[in-house]
Amino acid sequence: MSRAGATRKKRKSSSSGMVTMLLILMPIGLIFLPTTVLIAVGMIPTVVAYVVDRDPDKTAPMTVGGLNFAGVFAFTISLWQAGHSMTALTRILTDPFAWLVMYGAAGLGWTLYYGIPPAVAGWIILRAEARIAKRIEEQGELIALWGTEVNGIVEEVKDA
Repeated sequence: MSRAGATRKKRKSSSSGMVTMLLILMPIGLIFLPTTVLIAVGMIPTVVAYVVDRDPDKTAPMTVGGLNFAGVFAFTISLWQAGHSMTALTRILTDPFAWLVMYGAAGLGWTLYYGIPPAVAGWIILRAEARIAKRIEEQGELIALWGTEVNGIVEEVKDA
């Protein structure tokens, strides 16, 4: 089988799997409509992170989405405890504190996404500089002990 044929077959099975998944999830989403609406509205920052992220590994949606889901899940539990009704959902969605927690958690995810890599890079640089300073100090001790011949610098011999 050619590569194009294998790719077509793979795409076909992938699209049929997607249709099957939608056929299963749509009725579940309708049965649990208040939860579905709350999660759909609350997870918008994760969708934005997915669309905006150009990295093929999609690390931004994972970082933002994890914390965003934690913020949304707290109110999902409140929704379930309040009877899982549209009235309880309306109460949650009209509460500014709920929006602050859900989107604030996503904002914290963005802070981690943009803050951790420079912090780690800075730490690595500081560690490398400390190791270089230690090696220079050790080299100075060796030169003092063995003389300048061990410094690795070859001087040209001048014929006089």
